[in-house]
Amino acid sequence: MAKHFFLWICSCAILLSACGDSRHDANAQYEKALKLFEAGQYENAKNAIDSIELLYPKAFKQIKAGMLLLCRVKQKECERNLLYIDSVLKVRQAELEAAKKNFRFEKDAKYQTEGNYVYNKLPNQMAITRSQLKVLVTENGQMQLASVYYGNTPLKHSSIRASLPDKSKAETLAIGYDGANNYRFTNNGKYTEIVTYKDGQCSAVASLIANNTDKAITLTYLGGNRYTLALDRTTREAVKATRNLYSLMRSVDDLNREYQLNVRTLELADKQVMQLEKQQRANP
Repeated sequence: MAKHFFLWICSCAILLSACGDSRHDANAQYEKALKLFEAGQYENAKNAIDSIELLYPKAFKQIKAGMLLLCRVKQKECERNLLYIDSVLKVRQAELEAAKKNFRFEKDAKYQTEGNYVYNKLPNQMAITRSQLKVLVTENGQMQLASVYYGNTPLKHSSIRASLPDKSKAETLAIGYDGANNYRFTNNGKYTEIVTYKDGQCSAVASLIANNTDKAITLTYLGGNRYTLALDRTTREAVKATRNLYSLMRSVDDLNREYQLNVRTLELADKQVMQLEKQQRANP
């Protein structure tokens, strides 16, 4: 009996010692996370905080302290992100305003709910008196190309291919006839067809043209009777300028969304810090 009692005492002592070491190690891990936080190494601090619960699941005091510290890390990350985004946003907005000076804003209030930005050197995009490639950016930042055919016989085309002298080429997606993005009509014996390609539907063609404004480019209308069109230099330059305007508009929109996301995340982190601090004061 005495031997068994002695072994029981030893086991308890070992367990108590282990618990003491565990609390000590958890404290050390928390202190490590705190130092990383104070040094601005937020990602490393988060990793150190996560490891407290992983390594010491019963160190409840240190785990709770880590939760509060994690919220403070999020606060600092958001504050840092907001400063960075704000500085970049100002630069992009200035670039966007400068780029817009090379464009005019067109909108037919009777028929359009959204206006378009059109390169200044291009003729009026509303008039359809010749075969051409229309290019524009909508008011809400969507780039569009439109293949326009104007002639004596119908084509019934649904896509276009852009080709360089070295045989490099790119095609739009095919747009089925729908009376909207692909529509046709006749007037005074002339056939008119307009197929509109939006954003990703024309990205490859827009890139090929924008990257080769100094080269001869041929457009081939596909999907019906074949028709070819030599792309003039002004239109090639317009595609390049329009793609740049589109990219800037997208960049500004993305930065604004990212800014608002960080504002909301910071507000949430602020509330969490207040709640956790209140809990700590109530249960020290």
